Formats: sequence, structure tokens, C-alpha cells
Amino acid sequence: MQELLSVTLITILAVISPGADFALVTRNSFTHGRTMGLWTTLGIGVGVQIHVFYTMVGVGIVIATQPAMLSALKIVGAVYLIYIGYQTFRGMPATSINDTQSSSHLSPCSSL
Repeated sequence: MQELLSVTLITILAVISPGADFALVTRNSFTHGRTMGLWTTLGIGVGVQIHVFYTMVGVGIVIATQPAMLSALKIVGAVYLIYIGYQTFRGMPATSINDTQSSSHLSPCSSL
């Protein structure tokens, strides 16, 4: 039961985060109306649930048949997350406290 709650929470967090799906729903809502936006949202939700289903089935098969493969998968996942974190910090631009760049030339729409 705890695994189901974890998967549900992670799925909800992934779905509500802004991204391409959010842009698609917004575009369809603006161009075709609220009903089309709701249908788009429903389609995205069904698609996400299908992906979660076959992922969980695949992980369940791996857990049941290959415990060593599960350990290897955990290690590979941890190394990948460390790599992503390293790339994030390595790519950050150096900023100076004395940076005198003014924001007065920005347009009102630049904050969007």
C-alpha cells in the first residue's frame, strides 16, 4: 500500500508541474474553449496513467524475477541523479555582487 501511495504522489507532482502538457492545455483552452481544455486534460491524465501502469508492471516483473537487476537499477539510478546534480551546479553562471545591470529596460511582459 505504501508503494501505491508513493507512486500516486510522484505521479501527481509530475503532472501538476508546468511543462509541455501545461502549454498544450493552455493553448487548447484559449483557442477552442474550456471544454476542449478539459478534454485535453483528461487525455493527458489517461496517458499518464497508462505509462505509470506499464512502468509498474515492468518494475514488478524485475523485482519478482531478478533481485540482482533491481540492485543494479538502483545503483544506476543513483549515479544518474548524482550526474544530473553535478551538471546542474557545473553549468551555473558565475554572478557578481557588484553587477550593475538595471532592470528598468525590461518590458512589462518580460516577467511572464
